[in-house]
Amino acid sequence: MIGGRSTNFDAIARMSGQPAERTRFALDELNKRKLIGFAGENYVVYTSALDLLALKHYADKDYAMALGKLIAKGKESDVYEVLSPNSELFALKLFRLGRTSFRDVKRKRSRSKDDSNTWVTSNYNAARHEFAALLRLRKLTENVPTAVDQDRHTVLLQELPGVRLSQRPELDDADGILSVILRTAREAYTVSKMINGDLSEYNILTDGRRVWLIDWPQWVGPTHPNAAELLGRDVFTVLRFFLRAYGVKVDDERALRYVRGEVESLKVRRARSSTRGSG
Repeated sequence: MIGGRSTNFDAIARMSGQPAERTRFALDELNKRKLIGFAGENYVVYTSALDLLALKHYADKDYAMALGKLIAKGKESDVYEVLSPNSELFALKLFRLGRTSFRDVKRKRSRSKDDSNTWVTSNYNAARHEFAALLRLRKLTENVPTAVDQDRHTVLLQELPGVRLSQRPELDDADGILSVILRTAREAYTVSKMINGDLSEYNILTDGRRVWLIDWPQWVGPTHPNAAELLGRDVFTVLRFFLRAYGVKVDDERALRYVRGEVESLKVRRARSSTRGSG
């Protein structure tokens, strides 16, 4: 499957520049290892083969010497720990958009009108979209991951020392953490013209003192037809979580106006005295 579509033997042999017998042998070996398969008379590349090609890219650039544990498994991606030859830890994000409905992915991303796009193409596009977003945001704030490199359907990130807010960890200052999240969303919107589009406790990391907004492949701009709805959902989802888990209260409409840059300050108050989520 070249560029997301299946390819026949003659085309592969021609592109490889190898003799037909050698090409056939190589394809048979790849099939035995379940890296490629067949779709009629055509060959198709499986996700595992794309994973290996991406790992080779990072190994060749001395970013990856060993693949570690699975850090996170989400609706649209897997994240693995990667160790470099210099003992640096990275997080390798591999997109798996086929886990969610194609209609929902297209609604969020709205980047292509070609309904014939395959999941390979969608995953490649998502990785490029997130990598570009993180490079853009990192110039503005430290409260997003640092993107190191990108290849095929993957993004390589500096590993972050935190857990998801959904685990309800103890926070040194829940009021302050919420303020940082909303300020980061405000900077993304007012300066970079970006809306995360899927912000929740599941894609915010914290070490108890600092916070990072992760997962940006679905971001949209203020001119997107659903921009107002997506921005409001981002803000209200975070506010509901902090009220439920940490007893921190912010007026919904004022918070939304703050993120849109229409007011300069927030009024954060404690509904109950706890910095740790309950339940």
